[in-house]
Amino acid sequence: METKKSKKGKMNFKTSVHSIVILSLIVCCGACFASMQQSVAELLKLRKYTGGGIGIVIKDLGNDSVVVSINPDTLLNPASVAKLVTGTAALELLGLDFLHLTRVYIDGKFNSDSGVINGNLYIKGFGDPGFSAERLWLFVQHLRHRGIKAVRGNLVLDDFFFDSVSVGPGFSEEDGSRAYQSLISALPVSFSAVGIHHRPGQDAGSPVHVDMFPKIEGVRISSSAKTVDGSRGRLDVSTSLSSGATQILVRGNMAINEKPRYTYRRVWQTWETFGGALRAQCTESDLRIAGKTVRAKVPDSLIAKGPFYIFDSEPMPVFIGHMFKWSSNFVSEMLFKTMGAKERGEPGTWPKGVSAVSNWWEKRGLPAKLEMANGSGMGDVNRISAAQVTELLAYVSKQKNYYPDFIAALPAAGIDGTLKTRFNRSKLKGRVRAKTGTLNSLKVSTLAGYLFLDDKTYAFTIILNDAGTGQFDNWIMQEEILELIANKQPGVWNFR
Repeated sequence: METKKSKKGKMNFKTSVHSIVILSLIVCCGACFASMQQSVAELLKLRKYTGGGIGIVIKDLGNDSVVVSINPDTLLNPASVAKLVTGTAALELLGLDFLHLTRVYIDGKFNSDSGVINGNLYIKGFGDPGFSAERLWLFVQHLRHRGIKAVRGNLVLDDFFFDSVSVGPGFSEEDGSRAYQSLISALPVSFSAVGIHHRPGQDAGSPVHVDMFPKIEGVRISSSAKTVDGSRGRLDVSTSLSSGATQILVRGNMAINEKPRYTYRRVWQTWETFGGALRAQCTESDLRIAGKTVRAKVPDSLIAKGPFYIFDSEPMPVFIGHMFKWSSNFVSEMLFKTMGAKERGEPGTWPKGVSAVSNWWEKRGLPAKLEMANGSGMGDVNRISAAQVTELLAYVSKQKNYYPDFIAALPAAGIDGTLKTRFNRSKLKGRVRAKTGTLNSLKVSTLAGYLFLDDKTYAFTIILNDAGTGQFDNWIMQEEILELIANKQPGVWNFR
C-alpha cells in the first residue's frame, strides 16, 4: 500500500517535472525571441533601414508569443493593409451571408401580355459593389424574363442609400483618371470604371480602333491615335469630365504588331453612368425605355406595395476576395459606407463608416484606438501600428466561421493576386498569404498576413514608411525578413 508520504513525494516530483518543462519552454521561447529579434534588427541595420518609419511585429500563433517587435506601437501609414481592418469588420458586422439587394419597382399599369409598363421603372440601389458589365446584362435579362418589353415612362434611379459624396478622404490628393480612384455610389456599374479597348488599324497611318466596355450611353470617345510601323507604340488613354459627361480621350500611336488590349479608367459620374449603361444594355436586349433618366427616391407608396423584382448581389466572400487579392479600393469603400448605413442609419457616409468600424474594433478588445478615415488605405489619412495589425490577424485566426474565407481571399506568394510576381525564387512561395500595400507617392510599402511553415504559423506585419531606396528594395526586405524567421526553423527551412 502506498503511504501518504510516498504519494506526496510523487506529487512533488511531478510538480517539479512540470515546472522544469514550463521553465524550459519559457527559456526556449525567450531565446527564440532574442535570436529572431536580433537577426531582423541586424538585417535592417545591414540594409540601412533605420528610423521611426519602420514597424515590424511577428507573432507565433502556436504559443501566442511575439518573436519580433520593432517599433510595435508607432502609428504609420498602412496603405492597403488597412483593407484587412475593413474586410474583417465587414465579415462580422455584415456577415458571410450578407447580400446587397437591388430592388425594382414599377408604377402605373403593367400589362404582362404586351410587356408594356404605362408608367415609370424605378431602380433602388443598396451599394452592390459587384454590379459588373456581365451582371448588368444578367439583370436586364431577368427583367425581360419577367415580361418587361417597354417602359412608357421614365427610368428613375434611387441611389440615396449612400450620401452624395462620391470621393472619399485621401482620394482627392491624387489627380488623374486611373481606375483605382473610382467614384463611390449606392448604384454603381462596372466598379465605376470603363474598359477602353484599343487595337491597331490594318496599315500604318490608319486610325487606332477604340471601343468601350460596357457600352454607356452618354459617354463619348475622342481619339486621334494612329497606327505606326513596329512592335511597340506610345498610347495615352484617359478620361475626363467634359460638358457634363465622361469623355474617353485616346492620343498617340499604337504599333501595327501590338496585340489588342483593354485599359481601364474611371468614369466621372455616378447614377448617370449606371443609367447610361443600363439603357445601352436594354437597347441591345430589345427593352425600350421611352422617357428620361432621372434621379429620385422611390415613393413610399411603392415601397409599401413591395418590389416588382429583387436582384441579389454576389456573396460577401467574393467581395473580400476583390479587396484582398486584387486590392480593390472601390469594393473597400463600398463596404465601408455600407457598414456606416447599417450600423449608424441611412444614408451611408464615410464618417459613419469610421464610427461603425471603430466601435466594432473597441468592442472586440483589439488594441489601442483606430485612426482611419477611409476603408481602403488610400492617401495619407490613415494611421495604424504593426502591433494593431498583427493582433487583428491573431484574432481572425481564432474565428472558425470565417477564417478559411479570410485566408482564401489573401494573395498567395508567387501564385496569384498582388503577390503573383513576388517570392518567385523563395522557398516561401505559396507559404505566405498576405495583403500588400503600396503608395508610391508617399513612399509607403507594407505587407501583413500569415507565414505557414510545417509546424508553425506566424502572423506578421511589416510597415515601411519612407524607408529604403525604392519599392523593389522594400519588397526584397520584406521577403528577407520572413525568410529569416523561417530560417530559424529546423529541416527544410535552412536557407543558407
